[in-house]
Amino acid sequence: MQPDLPALLGGTPIRPDGPPGWPLLDSDVQAAVAGAMSAGAWGQYHGEHICALEAELAAFHDVPHALTCASGTLAVEAALRALRVGPGDEVVMAAYEYESNFLTVHALGAKPVLVDVHPHNWQLDETKLDAAFTPQTKAILCSHLHGGLVAMPAVMGIARTRGIGVVEDAAQALGAVVAGKPVGTWGDVGTLSFGGSKLLTAGRGGALLFNDAQLYQRTKTWLHRGLQQWAPLSELQATVLRPQLRKLRALTVQRAERVRELVGELTPP
Repeated sequence: MQPDLPALLGGTPIRPDGPPGWPLLDSDVQAAVAGAMSAGAWGQYHGEHICALEAELAAFHDVPHALTCASGTLAVEAALRALRVGPGDEVVMAAYEYESNFLTVHALGAKPVLVDVHPHNWQLDETKLDAAFTPQTKAILCSHLHGGLVAMPAVMGIARTRGIGVVEDAAQALGAVVAGKPVGTWGDVGTLSFGGSKLLTAGRGGALLFNDAQLYQRTKTWLHRGLQQWAPLSELQATVLRPQLRKLRALTVQRAERVRELVGELTPP
């Protein structure tokens, strides 16, 4: 082995057993859980943490409304329902996508219409959208995947011209910014995930972001059965997410610095 090379190129591995586990230990999260346990908030139907988290997510993204739910997949379904996607409608999306997003479109009785990805970043290629539209097109579903970002200003310009709704799935990109705006705030509805591999994690969970009060109210109504929301985020999940959200901006800057350092080391002189 050559110690001056990356492990991928024959150097000595720094972590021979693979990357560290995720999420990392966080004393603020541990303190928040202890506080929720001692106060009994962890087991409440209507505790303080869900409402506080929704307000903090809205403030972080500079939107008026946020809703939490049980998963990012449920958030995508709720977003499509908010745009009134149903049987016979078509949803344009990238041919390379998260599997559950395809299946969610099918679950609504709608048809996924696939467009190619951009050759340089594997994200939805906005230049392919116009050719995919038909009179049955009801929505565009675009996801930011694997560190790449969809060209949302171009997507929204096309969608507005055609009168087509947009769901922006920011599950893998929470904290990223496109053209000065946080991801998840460009689309008519933005969706987030708090699954076990995400930048904010509670093991499971999701959220929706809205600029439009009508779409927010429509989604909130659909997510409720009587007095209770079905498939909600729990108070304990909200408890562990809140301190992570407070640190997200600083950690995003730190990650960007580490990436620049790695790219610099791997770039030939």
